[in-house]
Amino acid sequence: QEAMPGASKTSNGPDEERTLCIDGLENSQVLNMAVAALIGALLGVIISFTVNCTLVEISVNAFFAVYFGVLFVIISSWMLYRVYSGEHPRPILLGTFSAMVMFSGILCFVLESNWVVNMSRGAKVPLYSILGIAVTFALLFSIIDLVNYCYGSFGATPGKALVETEEQVLLIVATATVLGFLFGLVFGLLDVEDQPYNKLREALVQQEHICYPIGAIVSAVASAFNQYLREKNSQEYHYESVRKDDVLDDEDF
Repeated sequence: QEAMPGASKTSNGPDEERTLCIDGLENSQVLNMAVAALIGALLGVIISFTVNCTLVEISVNAFFAVYFGVLFVIISSWMLYRVYSGEHPRPILLGTFSAMVMFSGILCFVLESNWVVNMSRGAKVPLYSILGIAVTFALLFSIIDLVNYCYGSFGATPGKALVETEEQVLLIVATATVLGFLFGLVFGLLDVEDQPYNKLREALVQQEHICYPIGAIVSAVASAFNQYLREKNSQEYHYESVRKDDVLDDEDF
């Protein structure tokens, strides 16, 4: 028998509709991940600039070293309160990093001591790596906590928080560790803190040229993966209402 005209244009039923829905969701997911990557790259550059300037001020200015030391102690105390008074996943891990921020605050008070000033450049690298991790973690934790609070309090419609699952928490901790370690490593290896005052700006610019791409790339990848985890977690609880085409008729039995 010959096929009826236009028969090839008819849909295959519910299966084809499900395929189109899945393709639409995948395209939307890719677009959301791309937007998240762009925002993450911008945030990474901002974090790189902030961490580098913080390390410079802590290492060359005694007043700012004390100022940031007090600030880190206050921030870490607030972070510990938020971690153990809320419902954050992995409270022990977050509490450990919060304690690292507090340790970094105490470390700021001794950076101007003779035993630190007289240390070799290689011996100072671990100290600045710890400071870099602490500053980066404090910034990320504060930014994400603030975004989650604003999103939940002022959002027009309820939605998923920026970071709320255990996998996302581990991702943020890993991102802060990698970024902070690399920023502190570059700062220590370039010996920025021991540069003369007239060459300090040049050394800082050289460091930023190295750290900006690192911050942008790592943050973009982390932001895109975090968006993937958000949507993955949303789909696990997503269900479709029963469509008319899926209802079985009496003739099917």
